[in-house]
Amino acid sequence: MRTIYRSEPPWPHRVLIVGGGFAGVETARHLERLTRGRSDVEVWIVSRENFTVFTPLLPEVCSGGLEARHCVTALRAQLHRPSSWAVTGEVTAIDLDARQVAVIGGDGEVHRLNYDTLVLALGGETATFGIKGIAEYTVGMKTLADAFALRNRIIEMLERADLETDPDERRALLTFVIGGAGFSGVETAGEIEAFVRRTRRRFYPKIATDEIAVHLVELKPTVLPEQEAAMGEYAERRLRQRGFHLHLGTPIREVREVGVVIGEDTFIPSRTVVWTGGVQPSPIVRDSGVEVDRAGRAVVTATMATSRAGVWAIGDCARIPNAERPGEFHGPTAQNAVREAKQLARNMVASIDGRPHDVRPFRYTTIGTLASIGNHTGVGKVFGIGVRGAIAWFMWRGYYWSRVPGIGGKMRVALDWLLNSIFGSDPVQLKVDDPRHPGAMGPSGTRRGPVRHVDPRG
Repeated sequence: MRTIYRSEPPWPHRVLIVGGGFAGVETARHLERLTRGRSDVEVWIVSRENFTVFTPLLPEVCSGGLEARHCVTALRAQLHRPSSWAVTGEVTAIDLDARQVAVIGGDGEVHRLNYDTLVLALGGETATFGIKGIAEYTVGMKTLADAFALRNRIIEMLERADLETDPDERRALLTFVIGGAGFSGVETAGEIEAFVRRTRRRFYPKIATDEIAVHLVELKPTVLPEQEAAMGEYAERRLRQRGFHLHLGTPIREVREVGVVIGEDTFIPSRTVVWTGGVQPSPIVRDSGVEVDRAGRAVVTATMATSRAGVWAIGDCARIPNAERPGEFHGPTAQNAVREAKQLARNMVASIDGRPHDVRPFRYTTIGTLASIGNHTGVGKVFGIGVRGAIAWFMWRGYYWSRVPGIGGKMRVALDWLLNSIFGSDPVQLKVDDPRHPGAMGPSGTRRGPVRHVDPRG
């Protein structure tokens, strides 16, 4: 099928965007605006999920401060033109010569999608850096499934600890280790600590406060290394005051089922380890045939054009040079991705229309950075002015609330926050995949395969 709304030529120019994160969705939305009223351009977007995750709010899903469905937005709800199409599937290969992208849909079949212009917006995936046990024994904080898994794990540990009589095992159950003290790690640690202590006080009174321990392990010598030193020092000081165990300038050597080995062979007994220590580009980018750097990111010009004509790259999977500061590159942040998408859409429309002089480099100076460290406390720098404490936390919430798509989405998030501040969170453990009653469908709605009975006697 060449197009979804025209059965015969002339075919419209198809822009195919692979990746449904901030960068991909914002690019599609800006393309729709720029080509409004035109019938010669269509926008398709391919994503593993049929929704976009508002990643900065994932730690609040983990702590119960936000309903899971309220930090996601359906892809189809963000596309408004009849010629736009959202495809839910896993990108398995890109053939630049044939101008095709191979996608496995929910039916398990391979679908080949043709394109005229391709946008690589595949984002990143968890990097383990070869640390033994990361893949087997940790949970990340990149997907909705991660947030659900971590919430369930925390509640499971509280339930087990409530019954456990051995003091060493009890402490291990109530010890939570977070690898990485960047934005994601600090925000996740703050939410975990606040959730565990509030929930313990209300629902698990047999557990003593001093039995709970939260460890934050960071290879670099400071907390929030993305921030200026003064901001990182403030965050470190406040976290220590709240009882966090900070291990700075300390590598994680190995993660085991029963704990973590850090630094010079120091062992921390723990049953819950969260890994936020790194992101690497999707391997699909490296395998696609565009020029990549050593990390596997697409090498692009300041206009976001790759080494192959008609192929562009944006977001975490692209190394975008800073046009204002030669030798520097734009960071892989949501704030940058939203702005990159706007310029990329303009550049693609100019290229499609044969106006190369209107293809311009991406220029953007970061307004500032903010981070929440939990307990209604934040830290950051906005317009060159350092902010900290409650005001920084309110600014952090306000900024991300303003970026939630749609009035309905904003109202749902605001209502969740209001209700949680009044009534608090509850320790409901949602075990959506019950092995005792598997049924015909898995928790994702995908039909299970037939049960195979194998006779060991042959």
